[in-house]
Amino acid sequence: MATAAAGTGLRGIIFNIQRFSTSDGPGVRTTVFLKGCSNECEWCHNPESIRRAPQLQVYLDRCIGCGRCVVACEHDGQHLEDGVRQYDRDVCVGCGRCAAECFSGALEICGREMTVDEVVAEAVKDEPYFRHSGGGVTFSGGDPVLYTDFLRQLLIACRERRLHVAVDTAGNYPWRLLESLLPHLDLVMYDVKILDPALHQRYIGNDGTRIRDNLERLTATGCPLIVRTPVIGGVNDTEEEIDGIARLIGGHEGLLYYELLPYHALGDAKLTSLGLALNGKFTTPDPTRLQALADVARRYVREVRPHAPKAITKP
Repeated sequence: MATAAAGTGLRGIIFNIQRFSTSDGPGVRTTVFLKGCSNECEWCHNPESIRRAPQLQVYLDRCIGCGRCVVACEHDGQHLEDGVRQYDRDVCVGCGRCAAECFSGALEICGREMTVDEVVAEAVKDEPYFRHSGGGVTFSGGDPVLYTDFLRQLLIACRERRLHVAVDTAGNYPWRLLESLLPHLDLVMYDVKILDPALHQRYIGNDGTRIRDNLERLTATGCPLIVRTPVIGGVNDTEEEIDGIARLIGGHEGLLYYELLPYHALGDAKLTSLGLALNGKFTTPDPTRLQALADVARRYVREVRPHAPKAITKP
């Protein structure tokens, strides 16, 4: 399911490579984010990851009105009228020419094709940190499993260099895709957001059946596993939901721990940059509530890790 170009091998669309991550698996890690997801979570903190194609992010507050983007755009998508900056997203093809000309940071292209060798070359730069911390490389997204062939080659190449490799996945795809990757993986981080099928359909765009089925198959393999639940105020921050998820995953031998990740609104600026509506209806559970939900989960899961809410600061 990866794109290919003659003479260059498999390629995937990467929208970020984050170094020195301590929240995407054990140790210090380099997290590679691939673009494209089969879920449509309303609260997504990486909304730029949902669509597979490159996208232009527009930050109008940074624009200095130089007009270089207007000249660069071949599709008449950029306009500067009476000093007012305008952008027509309907005609944009995501080529990135305008962003290449924008030195103020008002325009940024999100997503670029990279080869296996290019991604691995970036990852191995941090190899000394992996060795000292027990870390490695985590492939996230979006959902990296949708790039099955490309991801398999990435995993093989990293393992040839004796790097620990993990995949962070939402599980909404045919089982065979993840199954084919397991021989090359050290760890799977698996998102379980909601058990109630009606709520799952409302907020994520599907009833979650395939996600639950894939999780059951995954746990049967004994693969080292971390299950993560983003706790969304007003959606799944109930004892009933967390109790149900903990019951589902508790007792599996491969489960290392269960993480509760509080919702945060750090993705709002990204939504605005993509021309998407702000959510505004979700809240962040406070630390006391997270601890209470963690206590519920501990009835069935030996180790539960509630994360503190992220502080949001205004520039």
